[in-house]
Formats: sequence, C-alpha cells, structure tokens
Amino acid sequence: MLDTVVAALANVTVVDEIEVPAAASSLDFLRAVYADPNQPISRRIRCAVAALPFEHPKLAVTAVVSGEGFAAKLEEARARAAKAICFQKVEVLKEID
Repeated sequence: MLDTVVAALANVTVVDEIEVPAAASSLDFLRAVYADPNQPISRRIRCAVAALPFEHPKLAVTAVVSGEGFAAKLEEARARAAKAICFQKVEVLKEID
C-alpha cells in the first residue's frame, strides 16, 4: 500500500508558479492568482479578498466647503430650515356621530 501512495504522490503536481510580467504590480499578481483555476480555492479566495478594495473602492461622501467654512454653511441651513417650519393653528372639528 505504501508503494501505491508513493506512486500517487509522484504523479501529483503542485502548482506554486504564477507567471506575471516583470513590470506587473502587486494587484496584477493577486489577479493572476485568483484567476488561475490550478490554484487551491482557499488561496484564490484570499487573493480575491485582498484585491477587492483596490478593484471596487468604497463609496464615500465628501463635502465641498467654500471659503465661508462649515459653521457658516450650517447656520445658513438652520436659518432656511427655521423659515420652512411654521406651525399653524389647526382647528379640530368634532366628529359627528
């Protein structure tokens, strides 16, 4: 049985070589690894996860503030909001049975 196992292991090829151009970036290397079907799935998944933030960046909100500053803009927005909010006296009618 040991001879059978040794013979089977002799036929197994381990693919640890990835061919990328010399000028390839680290992101290119990660892409090459996760796109290679000969690599183990765990290695491919780790490379895909590592490359993910660079291929699909997170969306972020940025505020563009002019020379006035954030506090001035905030006060203007509060003033506009105060004008928009006006409470009117509403007369409630009795419900007729």
